[in-house]
Amino acid sequence: MCESLEEKFGAWELFEDIWQKELADDGVSMTDKVDLFLKDSPFHDRLNLRADRKDNAKARSLRARGNEMFHPKVKRYIEALKCYNESIAFSQKGTEDRAIAYANRSTICYELHRYEECLENIRLARESNYPERLANKLVKREEDAKKALMAAKARPCKDDAKPNVAAPQLSYRAHETAPQVAECLELFESEKFGRYVVTNRNLNAGDVVIIEQPFCCLLRDVYRCIRCDFCLKESIFTLIPCESCTVAMYCSNECMTKAYRQYHRYECPVIRDMWRIFTKLPVLSLRVVTTAIAAFDHNLQAMGEHLRALNEKEINAFTMDWTQATPRDIYDTVHVLETNANMRGPKDRMARVFFTTIIHKLLIERTELGKVCGPDFEMAELLDYLFLRHLQTSPVNMHSLHYMEYQPAQELYELENHASACFPLLSMLNHSCAPNVTRVTLHDGQCAVVVNRPIPKGGQLYDNYGMHHSLMPRKERQYSLESQYRFHCRCEACVNDYPLYPELPSIDCSRHGMIDAQAIHAELALHDAQKAAELLPKLRRYLNDIGQQYPGKEICSCQELFLRSFQILHKPTSESAQYWKYCNP
Repeated sequence: MCESLEEKFGAWELFEDIWQKELADDGVSMTDKVDLFLKDSPFHDRLNLRADRKDNAKARSLRARGNEMFHPKVKRYIEALKCYNESIAFSQKGTEDRAIAYANRSTICYELHRYEECLENIRLARESNYPERLANKLVKREEDAKKALMAAKARPCKDDAKPNVAAPQLSYRAHETAPQVAECLELFESEKFGRYVVTNRNLNAGDVVIIEQPFCCLLRDVYRCIRCDFCLKESIFTLIPCESCTVAMYCSNECMTKAYRQYHRYECPVIRDMWRIFTKLPVLSLRVVTTAIAAFDHNLQAMGEHLRALNEKEINAFTMDWTQATPRDIYDTVHVLETNANMRGPKDRMARVFFTTIIHKLLIERTELGKVCGPDFEMAELLDYLFLRHLQTSPVNMHSLHYMEYQPAQELYELENHASACFPLLSMLNHSCAPNVTRVTLHDGQCAVVVNRPIPKGGQLYDNYGMHHSLMPRKERQYSLESQYRFHCRCEACVNDYPLYPELPSIDCSRHGMIDAQAIHAELALHDAQKAAELLPKLRRYLNDIGQQYPGKEICSCQELFLRSFQILHKPTSESAQYWKYCNP
């Protein structure tokens, strides 16, 4: 990962600093008080806010750091690549600084036997006016890379014996108007559960019942010089920069253009400061709003008119015709996600108003939204409304996306969170500390909901919001859920006080045969797709045989092994294992 942009003193720290002194309850409305404070206070200085500009001196410094990592006695090539990528992001277009960074990146590609990427970086270096005095070095590397590429293509392909696994499909017929959802699922609403999802047929472990494309995604800032900001693809060898900011990088000009149209035209002047002063959720809220504005063809007036006329109670993501849905229709399903506004305390509400005002001021001062809003109070008020709303929907509705990253020190793969996303359908699933479904990020960025133990007809589908009974004691889980999601959990695990994994009871599996969980775990740790494909149906059958006896140590073990097998086959995996053998971690 790259170095985080977040600084120690950010918007939350400033809010905490002034909460007791300036914003305590004295009868003045919170909004008026925040507006008054930000008007009179040099908050720009206190947060060290500054315009994001290209900086060739910074680019040279980063390149020098990359050169240190590349040194033959160091050979930390991946760290060097990150430095070169950030150098490229800081450098001005067409300058020698950018050209040399591309050339240096081509050297690492060559060392890692990535010959096609080496040639692409040589092309980029020349396109960026690579200096004539160094041209011979580039010509020699180009010749060597072409020869090596021809030799590699001439060698017989190594047979990795990987199974030909098709992408997951729904296990049952899809809804006619919501093809991403199995038609056996229905959305209900009650005072006790809010909106919730029920199955009208028995479901088996291993069934895939939802496959959803996100409304929008946000790449974590620590991956900004590793993955494409738009499609999230791992592209560390060939990233190209936004020409106006120093944060966003892309795998192609196509992704750069799409990002600009969908959100980056508004975010570009503010995104570095956003990551510096905020944590992930406020930045994600910005992404939801900018994507929503694009859904209305960048017409704030039309957006305001639409939302004022919107009957939120009539919006149902499960009954909407997704085959005919416009971007505005899809945003409606995001707009109506739960805010939990009536459950938030004064300090929580004030903090979100405070963040809203800062984001609003940044956008008005630095982006075209300043001209769009102008003196129009209604447009400015609409922006405030949208930011405040999604600063409340994001913490309780957004989902993390994961991939599998190779850990060279342990020689195994671990899950890593590289992005967050907004899924309006998945957000309808309630939490349980003993879930019966799990979410899996797929290769194409969609998210699949997979049943992990049998669910009877009429049963509710329960996701897990990160607090599982086998890993956290009940008191901790309930505190965390109340703090972030604003509800007191009364799931089966909390009501029955299911123990942590080591204390879970064993169940009688003699009728179904025993599995050696420890041996299977060791096999799956090797990340062998062939082995995962062999084990997956066996583990699925075993889960369906014993799943009704939940909770039990054997069931929880089997769930984890089944999920790991499914992830190996269908979750994106970093290419990093292929090149660690050429360099040091």
